[in-house]
Amino acid sequence: MPHNRTPMADPAPVDEHLEAPPAIAFAGATLDRAAHLRDDSERLRALENPRAVLVGTGQEIAVTGAGTLALAPVADLPSDAVLTFLGLDRSGGAVFAYDAAPAELASLRSLMAELDPAEAALAAYAVGMIGWHRVHRHCGRCGHATKVEQAGHRRRCPNCGLMQFPRTDPAVTMLVQNRDQCLLSRRHGAPENRWSALAGFVEPGETPEAAVVREACEETGVPIHAVEYVTSQPWPFPAALMIGFWAFVDPERETTAPTPEPSELVEARWWDRAELADAVENDRIVLPPPGTIGNYLISTWVARG
Repeated sequence: MPHNRTPMADPAPVDEHLEAPPAIAFAGATLDRAAHLRDDSERLRALENPRAVLVGTGQEIAVTGAGTLALAPVADLPSDAVLTFLGLDRSGGAVFAYDAAPAELASLRSLMAELDPAEAALAAYAVGMIGWHRVHRHCGRCGHATKVEQAGHRRRCPNCGLMQFPRTDPAVTMLVQNRDQCLLSRRHGAPENRWSALAGFVEPGETPEAAVVREACEETGVPIHAVEYVTSQPWPFPAALMIGFWAFVDPERETTAPTPEPSELVEARWWDRAELADAVENDRIVLPPPGTIGNYLISTWVARG
């Protein structure tokens, strides 16, 4: 039976002589979400230095010429601008999100590893909230137009009373390991030479740990013996929480050759640690982008050698 190892707040230290893996994007939030202000419109209007993250038609954000997150003064926005309150910055200034479509802005996905951690987390928050508003303008039960409440953190149907709140979909990504080997795959639609850890969404009535076991079996046929939590990452594409795990096969059993699910994967195989390190170093393969949990898990595992 699969079981949980002792949870880890952080991955084990890597060899100090090897390059440490890059940081995880969107996980450096410093904003005070100040939820107690969401129902107090009078206090919200009185907040000092109100500024807004501008979110474009997709998942773009406004940045400065120096590549930092640009916050627009609320006074410069249209008088009828619908704003979502995000919280208070360290100086006590109010921060909002504004749907700036059809502005031409910069892709958050391409900037996630370059922005300051706190700015990246703020941008992800804004993108997630604006994305939620865009797809919940009508009631999912009766189809009536919904009304924005709680400073943008609730939409209520005035017809049937259904209340909708921002949701985050939990997803798991796991690096399957067997002694000095790890299991990587190539997905349909990804760059031809990109190899990634396995991943998938948590289904209703399922724990993240159970999802790790199920996804590994469904995608590759490899049975998981033990699961260990590593870290998590807000992922606003469109609205997920990525939960990263180590997954281990039974060391007492013969290694299972992966059989990739053809609708999901192009290929899946075991990689020796030295072989993988050499392939990455010599650009024969590409890992997931810096800042992602997939990159973090694989880079950490390679650096432990």
